[in-house]
Amino acid sequence: MIKAIYLDLGRVLIDIDLNVAIRGLEKATSWPLSDIAQFLNGELIQEYELGRISTDIFYRTFCESLQTIIPVEEFKTLWSEIFVTEPLLSESFLQSLARNYPLHLLSNTNELHYDFVVSRYPLLRHFKERVLSFQVGRMKPQKEIYQVAIERSRVGAAEIFFSDDRPENVEGGLAVGIQAVQFHNEAQLKQDMRKAGIVF
Repeated sequence: MIKAIYLDLGRVLIDIDLNVAIRGLEKATSWPLSDIAQFLNGELIQEYELGRISTDIFYRTFCESLQTIIPVEEFKTLWSEIFVTEPLLSESFLQSLARNYPLHLLSNTNELHYDFVVSRYPLLRHFKERVLSFQVGRMKPQKEIYQVAIERSRVGAAEIFFSDDRPENVEGGLAVGIQAVQFHNEAQLKQDMRKAGIVF
């Protein structure tokens, strides 16, 4: 029986569009889209999302690497423009889930993105535990981050339902005994939750 629910943040709870941030940074830096995209998929991003470097170091390293100067507040705005305005999951759906189960977040993210989301999306109030890569120093699909999620939920792995948009992160959850499914849309998630015996 399911006793706790974990959901991913980006492309599950809130949609993201990396191209928006890339285009904004292109205008601010005059660097080609391809160079900025390559940078955003590099090691520095992973270090930032693992919490190994601060926001200040991330910002300064970005400017140094692209040989440009962007005012820090402008950088923060551009960096956070990846989030699409309308959430992928409705407020009413989350409310109905939260009435019957503790809802938690399990996300690979960074300090800037998380602070932005908290300030812009009130629906995060429904989530109790928030297992975030930059705070725990581990990323999905590493086994350790799922173990942190299990410990914080205070239930057994088999009693947790988890949904993520990335197949490898779903596999990571399954590998530690969590009931995990890949997210496509709200209708599909509801169907998978009903199959798992979740009532909402």
